[in-house]
Amino acid sequence: MGRKLDLSKLTDEEAKHVWEVVQRDFDLRKKEEERLEDLKCKIEKEGTKRELLSNQSHLNETHCVHCLQPFKFLVNSKRQCLDCHFYTCKNCSRYHKKEQAWICDPCRLSRIVKIGSLEWYYEHVRSRFKRFGSYSMGRK
Repeated sequence: MGRKLDLSKLTDEEAKHVWEVVQRDFDLRKKEEERLEDLKCKIEKEGTKRELLSNQSHLNETHCVHCLQPFKFLVNSKRQCLDCHFYTCKNCSRYHKKEQAWICDPCRLSRIVKIGSLEWYYEHVRSRFKRFGSYSMGRK
């Protein structure tokens, strides 16, 4: 990043086309960042709600932690989320075939944010290398 694009050897039409492609890429990146920020806000709100409800442990045994619908044997059975371990209803969770487990919608959104922001990559690198990033650069 930080290097300047030399368009001097291109015709005006070619330079215009390259500029449009770069601008489109910039716009797409900005939209993706905004989408990820919106998802982060939703996750934070849901996390706050879950934190409050988790203090009422008996409530999650009988009701979905997300929509607060009561669990019923056949109509609305409870499923435990693989990530947060809270009980959710079928409407508030999805089955993950690869992991053969249920994942609640907020945890699924959290995974999407982690993937979209490359957070998983940085966590992996941090776990493999003790000195990672600007924090460790000044220390020896």
